[in-house]
Amino acid sequence: MPEMNQEPDSWFAPAGRASEHDLQHEKETVAKSELLQTLLDAMPDLLLILNEYRQVVAVNQRLLKTFDVVDPESLLGLRPGEAVGCVHAAEGPNGCGTAPHCMVCGAVLAILASQDNNAPQHGECRLMLDKDGCTALDLDVLATPVTIGNEHFTVLVLKDISSEKRRQVMERVFFHDILNSAGGIRGLAALLQDGTTPTAEQEYKGWMVNLADNLIEEINHQRRLLDAERGSYVPTFEQVDIRELLHHVYQLYENHERTPGRNLVLIEGTSSALSTDRSLLRRIIGNMVLNALEASAPGDTVTIRAESTVDKVYIYVSNPGEIPPDVQLSLFKRSFSTKERQGRGLGTYSMKLFGERYLRGKVDFRSSDGLTVFSIGLPLYATGQSTAIVDAGTQTDLTTGGNHEHTV
Repeated sequence: MPEMNQEPDSWFAPAGRASEHDLQHEKETVAKSELLQTLLDAMPDLLLILNEYRQVVAVNQRLLKTFDVVDPESLLGLRPGEAVGCVHAAEGPNGCGTAPHCMVCGAVLAILASQDNNAPQHGECRLMLDKDGCTALDLDVLATPVTIGNEHFTVLVLKDISSEKRRQVMERVFFHDILNSAGGIRGLAALLQDGTTPTAEQEYKGWMVNLADNLIEEINHQRRLLDAERGSYVPTFEQVDIRELLHHVYQLYENHERTPGRNLVLIEGTSSALSTDRSLLRRIIGNMVLNALEASAPGDTVTIRAESTVDKVYIYVSNPGEIPPDVQLSLFKRSFSTKERQGRGLGTYSMKLFGERYLRGKVDFRSSDGLTVFSIGLPLYATGQSTAIVDAGTQTDLTTGGNHEHTV
C-alpha cells in the first residue's frame, strides 16, 4: 500500500513510456510510411511524430535547425517539452506532461484530446525555455491522429506565432495606453487654449508634463522589451537607494485613478543602496504594485516592504486574496494576462525577463492562506563588481556575500 505522502506517477497526463525495442520499431514504421515522410519533408513549421506515450519517434529538419539539434537520434523517446527545452519538462515525476504546470499546457491538452477523440485538435502553447527560464515562444498547436497498420501516432505541428502575439500586444498598448495619454494631453491643451485662471493653468501644465512623461516611459518600455527579447538590451547600472525608489513608486500609485479606494502602505526598512538599472527596477516594482491594487477590493490594503541581508535586497508587494490555482500555473508566461478583460499579457512576463536576465535577481510569488505576495530578490553587487550598501548611515564595501536566501 503506497504511503500517504507518496508522490503520484503524474499530476496530469499518463506517465508510461515505451520500451527501447518498441521505440525502434515505431521509428522504423514511421520511416517506411510515405505519407509521414512526405509530411516531414514538406511541412514549413515545426513537426513531431509521437507514439501513444507522447514520445518522439521522428521530427522534421525545421525543428532540428530551430533548436540547434545536431543528432536527431538524441530526441528519440523524448516527449515534446523535453525535446524543445520546456522549463517545466523536468518538474514532473515522469517528465513532460506529468508536472502541475502541464495542466494548462496547450500542447499536452491538444495531444490528449486528439488521442481521446481520434480527431484533430487545435490549441495554443505558451512555452518558456529552460536555457534561462525567461525565453518565451507562443506556439499555435495542431495535433492530428494517424494510424499506420495497427499502430497509432500523433502528428504534432507547432507554428511560431510569437510575432503575431507581439503585434497584438503592441496594438493594445498603442490603442489603449498611448492614445489615453495623448488624449489627456490634447484635452489639457484645449483647456489652456480656451483660457483659465493662473492657478488652474499651472496645475494643467503640471498634469501635461506628467502625462507626457508617462507617454514617453510607455514607448521606451516597449522598446526595451523588444530589445530584451532579442537579447540586445544593455541595462544601465548605477547606485540606487532602495528607500528613495520605493517612495517614488508609492507616490505614483498612492492615489492611482484605476484603483480608487485601495490603501497603499509603504513599510520603512533599512536604507540600502545597490547597483542596478533604476528604470527597470522601478517598472518591475510598479507592475507588482499596480497588479496588487487591481486585484484588491476597495478598502483593502496593499503593502510594500523591503529587507536587506549581507548580500541581497528583497522587495515584497502583498495584497489580500489568492490567485486561482490554474492562473498561478500560467504566471510569468508571455501573452498570458490575469485581467478579466483582454490584457496585454506582458506584466508578470516582463517582470521575470528584466528582473532575472538583466538585473540578475529572482522574481517569485506566493499565493496562499488568503494572501498574495510578489517579490524580487537582488544581489547587492554585480558579478565582478563591488557595490556599496548603506545601513543606518554606515557605508560598507562588499566584495563577498553569504548564502542567505529568503522565501516569500
